Amino acid sequence: MTVLYFAHARRIAAVTQEEIPVAAPLSSSNFWDLIIRRHAGMAPLRASSRLARGNDFLPPDAVIAPSDEIAIIPPVSGG
Repeated sequence: MTVLYFAHARRIAAVTQEEIPVAAPLSSSNFWDLIIRRHAGMAPLRASSRLARGNDFLPPDAVIAPSDEIAIIPPVSGG
C-alpha cells in the first residue's frame, strides 16, 4: 500500500509518501495502528486526521486494501 502524508503528518513522518507491504486488507483502526508503530509521533493525529482514498474521504469503518493509495490529511488552518 502507498501512504501519502500531508501537512503536519508529513513533518512527523519525515517523508511525503512510503510503500508499506501489507498482505491482507486492514480496517481503518488497524491502518492507524500500523502507521503509529512506524511513526510514533503520529499518535496525536489519529483522532483529528482524515484518511482518503482517491478523491474520497474514508468512513471510520472503511476497509483498506493492500493495493490502495491512502492519504493522511490532518486538520489545516490558514487564510
